[in-house]
Amino acid sequence: MHAPRKKALRSSLGGRPQKQHRQEQILGAAFKVFAAQGYEAARLDEVAERAGVAKGTIYLYFRDKKQLFRAVVRSLLKKRMDAVAGTSGGSAEDQLRTLVSRMYAEIVSNERVRSIVRLLIAESGRFPELADIYHREIIAPGMKAVRRVLMQGIASGEFRETPALEFPQILAAPGVLAIVWRALHGERRRLDLHAYRKAHLEFILGSLRRKPV
Repeated sequence: MHAPRKKALRSSLGGRPQKQHRQEQILGAAFKVFAAQGYEAARLDEVAERAGVAKGTIYLYFRDKKQLFRAVVRSLLKKRMDAVAGTSGGSAEDQLRTLVSRMYAEIVSNERVRSIVRLLIAESGRFPELADIYHREIIAPGMKAVRRVLMQGIASGEFRETPALEFPQILAAPGVLAIVWRALHGERRRLDLHAYRKAHLEFILGSLRRKPV
């Protein structure tokens, strides 16, 4: 291989990690600005300052503030939701237990998730596209995973027929309440998440299990 081609290859390979690192810096700074200022008041100038880059650098990665917010949500929650929704194998009850346990481990107990939810509650009335992003990236995949487990449980005879198939968000509702509760009350009225999760599981499983004839 000629020397110029070797040099170009090294430059290309070395540029990718650097570009990824720069993007992560921007996303980390953007999260702090969105969490502190809210969506409307957030300014890309402040994001750039926190990230230690020129404002123009942000536009190399993100078209505008909305795309940047979407990337923050994805980077914070998408992998976590994929871990939650990726349950498979075992009985439907086992899968539902795993799904709910992962939801608490990956999402409900996460401080950054709480900040994003607080921001969405405060600002989605004026910026409904923010709620649309959250629904598309997080809520819809979660509902699909719950519905899949419910359908398996009904087909296998573990679960009874239930209207929750149409409204799978009902099964996740206690987890959402826990996020909102912690966002509102913090440590003043602290939830024991371990005990709360167990109560959540037993509540939904008790309503789903097919009763002995």
